[in-house]
Amino acid sequence: MRQNRTPALAAEPPEWLHDLTEVTKALGEPAFVDHLMRLLNRIVPVDHCAVFTFSPEGRAKHLFTQSKMPKSRAERLASDYVGGYFADDPHFATLAGLRQGASSATEIIPLDLKSDYDPAYRQHFFERNDLIDKASVAAAVESGVVYCNFYRMGGSGRYSPEDWRRLTHFLPLVTSLIAAHYKMRREHPAAGQAPEGGGARSLIHSVIGRAAPPFDRLTTREREVCARVLLGFTSEAIALDLGIAPSSVTTYRKRAYHKLGVATQNELFSLCLAAIERASVG
Repeated sequence: MRQNRTPALAAEPPEWLHDLTEVTKALGEPAFVDHLMRLLNRIVPVDHCAVFTFSPEGRAKHLFTQSKMPKSRAERLASDYVGGYFADDPHFATLAGLRQGASSATEIIPLDLKSDYDPAYRQHFFERNDLIDKASVAAAVESGVVYCNFYRMGGSGRYSPEDWRRLTHFLPLVTSLIAAHYKMRREHPAAGQAPEGGGARSLIHSVIGRAAPPFDRLTTREREVCARVLLGFTSEAIALDLGIAPSSVTTYRKRAYHKLGVATQNELFSLCLAAIERASVG
């Protein structure tokens, strides 16, 4: 008599499975990027990650950057890229094909830094910043193309054949997660706005969102940034939530602090509490 046998499960699930679960749970939330990078580094160590989108018309937009290089330098590279350097990217033709539906849905694009890149482009983005290897993947989505770039720096060495094998298997998944995350952000912009819950949002909105004094001195964008600072968002999370560059978050925060006469988050919080007290008395 034939016996039905259930296939034996592995004694231990792969280490990255928990990280993948956390990434999936964080879709649409500000914490998504941090969870994604933990997952990716569990699979293959990455020193610098830069993600962009291209609209059907070919406009480039920076989504996020995570890097071991100084933050200001990483942000400058992203700004330079969307500012015009993207047209010199040797992947540009592939990206155009994806935008126009002439290529497959997802492509992993390995290139040789010495032979495939223009010397000036290579010097600006790679040699000056100790970037020595790059894996890129692009995926066609409803709104255009998601373009993800994963770099290694000199101290880590180039990707090994085993690294490339893993990247080939996992990068389409990583890119799909990124595309799903930003689709959710577009369709549900309020998702993940408040780690502390509705009560904190409501109180802060009552004084900052409605421009109660002294927050009436601020522009709308400055108030939006201050509200998220008070809710505990990091600069990266604020940038993601508002769809602006992290450097712009810093600029808006500095302007707001100057107008309000504060220098720290604690002082901003005290100012907000005082405004809440005045509003409740009134």
